Amino acid sequence: MKNMKNRGKIVAAVVAMCLLCVTNVSAAVQKILSVDIQKVFENYDSAKSAQAAFSEAVAAADKELREMGDALTKLQEEIGTLNERAENTALLDSVREKSKQEAEEKTEALRVKEGEFMQFRQDLNKRLAERRNRDITAQGKAIEDATAVVAKAKKADIVINKIPGALYVDDSLDITQLVIDELNSKQK
Repeated sequence: MKNMKNRGKIVAAVVAMCLLCVTNVSAAVQKILSVDIQKVFENYDSAKSAQAAFSEAVAAADKELREMGDALTKLQEEIGTLNERAENTALLDSVREKSKQEAEEKTEALRVKEGEFMQFRQDLNKRLAERRNRDITAQGKAIEDATAVVAKAKKADIVINKIPGALYVDDSLDITQLVIDELNSKQK
């Protein structure tokens, strides 16, 4: 969102400069409206649903990672116990040797499982990031389309992203709620 906000500031500044540079302003009066894209995202039902679903996916992934991590910890504890038995001189040599061999086998299994865990975590992070990007792209496209519908209905020539503190736009030119309503009406 922060990156989108920065791009919005740049676009708003460029649009404002272009408007100042229009040479024949009196011949063609431009109707300019504004929309607060951040507010639209926050109030767009589909975006809220997508965020909730994404949060659930992250929680499920975290649970799976914790379970895998717990299994690794348990395996480390088993190795520690086996190593203690292997060094316990009160036990028979055969028991100590067997414990040492089991500890070595489990240590190798631990290395394999740690590698699998790291690969799983990397793949999971990649899948979650790709999903997030798809969601944001789809929501951005829907917002762009809804903004165009409202802009055409209002006969606007230009719609700029209203960024608080970066650009003054009179509230009467703000179509944010109309865009939100347009988006959410398609969900029902």
